[in-house]
Amino acid sequence: MKNKKQIAFLIILIAVAAATLLFVILPPILYGTAQETRTTAPEQVVQQFYDWYVSYQGNPLVDKAYQGSEWLSPAFIAHLDDFTQSGEWRVDPVLCAQDVPNEVTAHPAQVSGDRASVEVTTSFTGHGLTVELVKAGGAWAIDKVACSR
Repeated sequence: MKNKKQIAFLIILIAVAAATLLFVILPPILYGTAQETRTTAPEQVVQQFYDWYVSYQGNPLVDKAYQGSEWLSPAFIAHLDDFTQSGEWRVDPVLCAQDVPNEVTAHPAQVSGDRASVEVTTSFTGHGLTVELVKAGGAWAIDKVACSR
């Protein structure tokens, strides 16, 4: 009887070890980590952010809704915080416009190492801007918006 309990315990131990190997240890070795496989291109980051920004119900600057954004670098969040405290609200620094466009389009990125630049056009005739991104921790984040047109 004692041998049967020992054999059953040994079988359970081997099953747990095999399951751990198959489901926990082996997939990251074979397929990489989730962060490596989910890297979003810079233009996708820009498009996702601007889609959220222009569809936001209210004013994301006034509400400080941008503060928790995964699409923005800490430096750009600090810049927007400074802007909102200054009280000079002639032009939205994210849109480079006074009004919210109906549509924003991010064009293919120009990438150089851990920096990228994305040209953006809006539904306003002749209106565009340049969004600069930085890659940190394997993810792209918006670091600056330059009003170009």
